[in-house]
Amino acid sequence: MAVLIVAGLDTGGGAGLKADIETVSALGEHPLPVLTSVTYQNPSEVRGYHTLPPEVVREQIRAVRGSFKIGAVKIGMLGSREIAEAVKQETEGLTRVLDPVMESSTGAKLVDSVESVKVLILGSIVTPNVPEAEALSGLKIRSIEEMKEAAKVIAEELGAEAVVIKGGHLSYTDVLYWKGKLYEFPGERVEGFTHGTGCVFSSALAVFLAKGFELPETVERAKRFVEGSIRFSKAEARAVNPLWELERDAHRWRAKGELEEAVKELMELGEKLNPHVPEVGTNFALATPFSEVFAVKGRIVRYGGTIKPVGPVEFNASDHLRRALLKMREFYPEVRAVLNLRYSEELVEKAKKLGLVVSFYDRREEPEDVKRAEKGTMEWGIESAVKRVGKRPDLIYHLGDWGKEPMVLIFGRSAMEVVERVRALSSR
Repeated sequence: MAVLIVAGLDTGGGAGLKADIETVSALGEHPLPVLTSVTYQNPSEVRGYHTLPPEVVREQIRAVRGSFKIGAVKIGMLGSREIAEAVKQETEGLTRVLDPVMESSTGAKLVDSVESVKVLILGSIVTPNVPEAEALSGLKIRSIEEMKEAAKVIAEELGAEAVVIKGGHLSYTDVLYWKGKLYEFPGERVEGFTHGTGCVFSSALAVFLAKGFELPETVERAKRFVEGSIRFSKAEARAVNPLWELERDAHRWRAKGELEEAVKELMELGEKLNPHVPEVGTNFALATPFSEVFAVKGRIVRYGGTIKPVGPVEFNASDHLRRALLKMREFYPEVRAVLNLRYSEELVEKAKKLGLVVSFYDRREEPEDVKRAEKGTMEWGIESAVKRVGKRPDLIYHLGDWGKEPMVLIFGRSAMEVVERVRALSSR
């Protein structure tokens, strides 16, 4: 199934056609991109835009409409009333999702007037954010109830088939008005970049409609997809990441394989590593670029004179090492792996002789509020050790506390780097 995309080009690569194409492709359908305007922008500002002649837009749509089975149309930046009129004529009879783009997130105008956007509302599924809904309905929106009222006005007075008002500017709850009924879709604040969320949401909505889902389920699916695209957003683009599911799964597959190979290498150290395994066992953790962590289920334990993993490599198999690794990555994102060993003075001295950067934290210095907080010690300890040494530590140790075994944590930029460090430390 094909999804027709009518939108502008974001030269910063965070929104517009690029985000639309990635969304449609990531969700398994074929994108048909039609360009309406070229913006001159980067993540910080929109410097201006140039709209294409309406006939150019018209001919783009005509070229593909007769050659593909189009399940839905996503319409974004139009630029002018003349383009809006051409798009309306050429998409008659198709399921239309209209993202009523009027301004950029930095406040730059992206259409000549609100009336140009209104040209396409009749018969379309419209997805305004709160400021856009205010402009279309003429109402002030400060609550979910006022979002509902505005959605009804846009549908009943302007003739939209349905209206989804996105609540990201207000409460993270989206409101749908469809066939005389109102629906709420609660959400939560997700950490990450948000540039491009409107494009991704409306494109995802078009895809799920093309797949045959009813509108309420379509909104729910699109909302969760957008939340993922924010959570796994890309720092270099300063924008959402529509390819997040594909990239996440690929990174998980690679990380699992990398750690499994490293564990095999570690097992070859058997007798040499056995004396360094603590009473609680050893574990080995590896993070993906998205900071999801794999480890050995059940840990690695002493087995006679050698060592043995209790279970397989699994996602989130060690909360202890996961928290240590994620805290270290806050300071040094290039660090991806960590392994714990039994503390010994000889091990620490050998690490120093090998040229490893060594630091420590003293659990007796732990603030009372951290001790009382659930699962706060590890994060405090890693931060203390990093600040103590003033550069990226390769090994962090602590001398334990009441009921807590002294421990050494060995960090590395890859699982194999950790294995090589352990190999050097455990050799006689």
